[in-house]
Amino acid sequence: MNLLFLIDMRKGIKRGYTDFTVFYTAGTILREGRAHQLYDRDVQFEVQQASTGHIAFRRGPLPYIHPPFEALIFAPLARLPYVQAFVAWDLLSVVVLLAVGTLLRGSVGALRRFAPWKFVMGCFAFFPVFICLVQGQDSILLLLFCALGFNALKKEADALAGCWLGLGAFKFQFIIPIVLLFAIWKRRRVALGFAAVGILLTLVSVGLVGEEGLLLYPRYVMHIVGDTRFGAVPTSLLPNLHGLILGWPGPLSGRPGVALAALVSAMLFGFAALKGRVQAHRGRLELQFSLAVVVSGLIAWQTNTHDLSLLVIPLVLLVDYGCDAVMKDAAAISDRSSDRSPDRTPPDRIRSNPASSFALLLPVLPLLISPLWMLLWLGPGLVNLVTIPLLWWSWRIGGELSREREFSLQA
Repeated sequence: MNLLFLIDMRKGIKRGYTDFTVFYTAGTILREGRAHQLYDRDVQFEVQQASTGHIAFRRGPLPYIHPPFEALIFAPLARLPYVQAFVAWDLLSVVVLLAVGTLLRGSVGALRRFAPWKFVMGCFAFFPVFICLVQGQDSILLLLFCALGFNALKKEADALAGCWLGLGAFKFQFIIPIVLLFAIWKRRRVALGFAAVGILLTLVSVGLVGEEGLLLYPRYVMHIVGDTRFGAVPTSLLPNLHGLILGWPGPLSGRPGVALAALVSAMLFGFAALKGRVQAHRGRLELQFSLAVVVSGLIAWQTNTHDLSLLVIPLVLLVDYGCDAVMKDAAAISDRSSDRSPDRTPPDRIRSNPASSFALLLPVLPLLISPLWMLLWLGPGLVNLVTIPLLWWSWRIGGELSREREFSLQA
């Protein structure tokens, strides 16, 4: 289904309809030595018309709204013609996916049963990853930095983990909640590493656009994302709390909805902070990291479909968690039934329902069905409904953290 969708989109990709246009534009502006005009809409429109031609339905540019430092990644690609640059970026993204699979194999036992290329093929079937490739977006790069951050946390190199997460600050709306949660969960060196890299990237950004340009950046971003006329995604297409609450006609589409979305987001963040702090020991890192990633996507003000590529990590981690739980229970049962050590494992050390570990994946099974995504996206345009299973998933992960705490106390 994804391949058929790609075939249908190929003409639009060649004409510059995709999101990669904004990155190519930013790279071109830097390559031409006009970094101080990076957020000038007239300059952006001029570059886009020169690189992709006139597009009738666009009355202005597809705006670049990411921090200045990210544009450096695309400056070398801007030396190529647009279509070649798009293909090069997608090929690089595939290599990054291969790197993610290889990296996670070192920390996730379940992945060692599969070659990294099979992991990549599985990712191609996951619609958020696929649409990221179709759009030429950068969410797969963020996935890499999160995988590196998880590996560092697994090795208890918290400051290094913060540094890796800091490199993903080009999507700060997801990274900042993750870092804050781990700081609350008594892993404060993560925040120190993030702050160190953040300061460095801020200095780089000042060097590119100047101090005044950087100070104007937040206002520019809020102006763009707050109005669909300037490139904002309609709220009904946002798979987060913002989209679920404001993506309907009626009184909640205005300021009351904004206030309610902010309140519910704060409550969800508080729920995650409480559940993760209760079970803050390092043995349950998989659950903590999964909860942090899912919640960050839900409470971010701007979450697009391709941003949910990050869900690859909790999907993999929770499969591994379920395998690990079942194996431990099997070993415990074996110990109890052993004639040589009848009292080695008390009955309360065994879970009452090992299959519940795999049931953690039940809420997101619909998200693995690509035709459902296509129906919500291209049909009624109600991708915000995806938020409902993600909320359920957050609740289940939080519940599992509480269950693990009870199990640990019994042990």
